[in-house]
Amino acid sequence: MIHSRPQMLHSRPETIHTHQTAPTQFVEANGVRFAYRRFGKSDGVPLVFNMHFTGTMDHWDPLVTDGLAATREVILFNNAGISSTSGVVPTSVEEMAANAAAFSKALGLAKVDVLGFSLGGLVAQEVTLANPAVVRRLILVGTGPRGGEGMATLTPEAQRPCSARHMKTRTMCGLASPSRRPRRARLRGRRF
Repeated sequence: MIHSRPQMLHSRPETIHTHQTAPTQFVEANGVRFAYRRFGKSDGVPLVFNMHFTGTMDHWDPLVTDGLAATREVILFNNAGISSTSGVVPTSVEEMAANAAAFSKALGLAKVDVLGFSLGGLVAQEVTLANPAVVRRLILVGTGPRGGEGMATLTPEAQRPCSARHMKTRTMCGLASPSRRPRRARLRGRRF
């Protein structure tokens, strides 16, 4: 069941919201009432953001979220027990990921791109592993594998931040292979 603030129930058609103007809405799943905001271009595959430890949807930088929302729909949410979302904060990444997946399903999202920052990156990886048919693309920011395994053996390209040229075109660069053998990712030039 999706709930909105009463004054916003019928305002979606022509209003294009931004990070700062999108209304907080609510959806229930897994016995949790999730708070979320949707904004940006509403056609295509939405990008669902997973936040860092102790962060809320208000901690995302509007320059980043609005920049991505210029070409796609962005969905920010608070996971269980965080800020205006009900429930108890899960004690494992798997539980956090189960809640994140239930949230996306409650919104009726058949296909999503998932972005995770820091702890949210661990959650995003678990969401992707548990729901490969739903997650089209996984974007990891400031995160790594659980426990940092293999981080010391990354290639020099993977250890170097993306150049300004790549950041401007929103391409991913320097990622390590999930097979634990470091190799340069073949995603250069692909938009997320």
